[in-house]
Amino acid sequence: MTADGKRRLFLVGAADEPDALVRVLNVVTALQARLRRLEAEPTDGGLSIRFEIDDPGDHRAEALARRLEACPAVTQLAFGWRGGLAPARMSPN
Repeated sequence: MTADGKRRLFLVGAADEPDALVRVLNVVTALQARLRRLEAEPTDGGLSIRFEIDDPGDHRAEALARRLEACPAVTQLAFGWRGGLAPARMSPN
């Protein structure tokens, strides 16, 4: 955990593909984010993924969000602090 104990929360909607979770996690590890919690479950529209990382600062959190948005398996994305999530801008695929 970071010195101040803060964590970032990411909520990801992903396509119903066998490798969707792995593709999302590859983005997280490529940017060397320290994963602290992970939940994933199927939904009617695909896969719901929720994960928390140590707070890397605004710049790195936004870079991770941009990389997740660019991931073909990702259909929805919101990120922020546990108390205040804001949807990320997603362009239509």
